[in-house]
Amino acid sequence: MAKHDWTEFETWHALLDQLCVEAGYLDNMALADKLCETSGNRTQAAYDTAVRNLQNWRQGNHIPQRRNFLLLGKILNVGAEEDLAGHWNRLYAQARSKPTATVASGAGEDTFKDTKPVIPGPRWPLFIGGSLIAATLGAGFVVLTSKINEPTDPVGSFEGVDADYRRDVTMKVGEGTIIHGARGKECGEAPSWEMARKHLPELATGTLNDGGPGTRYSRQCGGRVPARAILFSAKEAGTEQFTLYGDDIVVHVTE
Repeated sequence: MAKHDWTEFETWHALLDQLCVEAGYLDNMALADKLCETSGNRTQAAYDTAVRNLQNWRQGNHIPQRRNFLLLGKILNVGAEEDLAGHWNRLYAQARSKPTATVASGAGEDTFKDTKPVIPGPRWPLFIGGSLIAATLGAGFVVLTSKINEPTDPVGSFEGVDADYRRDVTMKVGEGTIIHGARGKECGEAPSWEMARKHLPELATGTLNDGGPGTRYSRQCGGRVPARAILFSAKEAGTEQFTLYGDDIVVHVTE
């Protein structure tokens, strides 16, 4: 994949289209076939649906449902680059939050049904380092873990990324998921990434990255508050325990 300053892409569909082109999917037929293969549904009806959906997604007419967002992140290997995975998840969250008729989550879209379980790539998406973001991507991506038919939702609401605390996380190398959120002072605005990263530990099994603005539940504040999502991107197999914002977290990373 060519090196980019991914922040140059200001919309999710533009980033999606660029990644498709760089992966060799100049048209939607080959990518639709791959999407069907990854989902475990190789019927003609699923293929026809995928072709139609991909055209709408790449043109920005519609935003994919979370399940298909995770599948795309896996196919396009979004988790291979941490910066890409984070931006992929952020743009998806922003696109879902737009209250417009033409950019409606899942509008005119059919969801692929599994004939077998499929493990997402970066869930971050959320693909998120990796899902889908998420990802994540997991929340792919962010690709980040449960099976694809029970994904960690990288975008829990129209307010942005779901940045709630997760005590125990299991995922594969190359995947990523939101594991916590840094809230602002006095229950106010979410901190910048520059501020949030000052309090992050260095890990042996992966890295902690910017998951974008979102919300998290805060007992102290009495409900959901703005937060900076913290995305864990799995890099090395192993089990690791650490503390983040006063909360204990255990991650289990497998090959």
